[in-house]
Amino acid sequence: MAEAEPAGRASHFWARHPKKTLAAVVGLAILALALIADRLIALKVKPQGPSLQRHIRLRELNPLTFEVLTPPPQVFDQEAGSQPRRVVIRVDENGFIMPSRIHPAAEVVLAFLGGSTTECRAVPEESRFVYLAGRRLEEALKLRVNSYNAARSGNNSLHSLNILLNKVMPLHPDVVVMMHNINDLITLMYEKTYWNANPNRRVIIVEQPTLSGQVRGFFRVLREYAIPNLYRAWQDVRQRARPGAPELDEFRHVRGKKIVIDGPYLKSEFRRNLSMFVNLCQARRITPALMTQANRFVEHLDPRAWQEVAALEAQGIAYQDFREIYRQFNQIIRDVGRERGVTVVDLERHIPQATTYVHDIVHFTEKGSKETARLISQELEPLVRARRQGTGQGPEP
Repeated sequence: MAEAEPAGRASHFWARHPKKTLAAVVGLAILALALIADRLIALKVKPQGPSLQRHIRLRELNPLTFEVLTPPPQVFDQEAGSQPRRVVIRVDENGFIMPSRIHPAAEVVLAFLGGSTTECRAVPEESRFVYLAGRRLEEALKLRVNSYNAARSGNNSLHSLNILLNKVMPLHPDVVVMMHNINDLITLMYEKTYWNANPNRRVIIVEQPTLSGQVRGFFRVLREYAIPNLYRAWQDVRQRARPGAPELDEFRHVRGKKIVIDGPYLKSEFRRNLSMFVNLCQARRITPALMTQANRFVEHLDPRAWQEVAALEAQGIAYQDFREIYRQFNQIIRDVGRERGVTVVDLERHIPQATTYVHDIVHFTEKGSKETARLISQELEPLVRARRQGTGQGPEP
C-alpha cells in the first residue's frame, strides 16, 4: 500500500519551488516584452534582419594544427638516402609552418611569403627551403637565425601583403622574401581582379548570421575543443581511402567560358603589388627580396603533367600563350628588383626544369628544395651582413 502524502505538503512544482517559478515567470515576461518592443519598432522603421559581419581574411594555415601527408616517391631525394615516407606539417600558434622560432632571442629574423611553392608541404620539414636557408645562414654568419614560413597554398600577392602587414611585421624581421607568379596569373586571368568574390581566394568575407550557421558554428567549436586530434585523424583516413578523388576546383564557376588574356592589364596589376611589397618593407626598415618561380613549363608539356592545360585550351587559351605570359611575370619580378634596387633570387634561371628538382609543374622535390635553400642563403648572406654593419640591428624582441 502506497505511503500517504504528508498533510499540508504541496503537490505542484510551483508550490514546492516558488523562487524558481518566479524567476521563470519573470524571464518569460522579459522575453515577451522584448519581442513586443521589437515588433513595435518595426512599425516605425524599416525592418532589419541579422546584421552583416564583414572582415578581412588572414589567409594562413590554421594555428596549432598538425597534418600528415604521403607524398609521391619522386619527391624524396633518394640519391642522398632520403626514402619515401609520410611527412608532417606542423603549424605554430601564429600560423607559421614549423620549425619556425628556433631561438627565443634570434639575432637575425627572416620571413618568407608565397603560395604552395613556398609552403613546400610535400617535402620533409627538415628539408623545406625556408627552414634550410635559415640554418645555412646561421652557419655562415655564426649568428642565431629564425626563419619563418608564412606561405599558404593558393595565396597570391595580395594575400601576402595582408600577411606581411598584420602578421610578419610584428616579428621585426630583417629580411622578408616574397615569391609569387602562377597564383597571381590565374587569379587575375579568371577573376579579373585581386578583389574578387571567389569563395576560396576573396579577401573580404561577408557573413550574415543564420540559425543554422550558428548551430554549425557551435558544433565546430565543440569539435575543435573536444576531439580535435580524433577529427583530423578521421579526415586523414577519409583522404587516404579516396586517393583518386578529384581536388576542389576553385574556378569551376568560370569553366567553359571563353577567357581572353589581357596581357598589359595582368602585368600592370602584378607589378603594382610587387611595388607595394617593396614600399611596405622599406617603410618599416625591412630589407625586401624577391624570387622568381622555378617551374617545368617546358616548350612541349605533356598535358598529364598539368591537368590545367586541357581546361585552359577548352577556354580558348593556348598553352604556349599561357607559358609566355607566365615567363613575362617572372621577368616583371626581375625588372622590379632592378628598378628598385632589390635583390632577386632567380630560381627560374638556376633551378633545372627537371623532375628531379620540380616534381610536377611548380612544386619542389626534396633535392630542388635543398638547392633553393643554397641559392637563397648565397644571395641573402651579403644583405644580412650589410644590414647589420649599417644599422646595428639588434636581437629579435
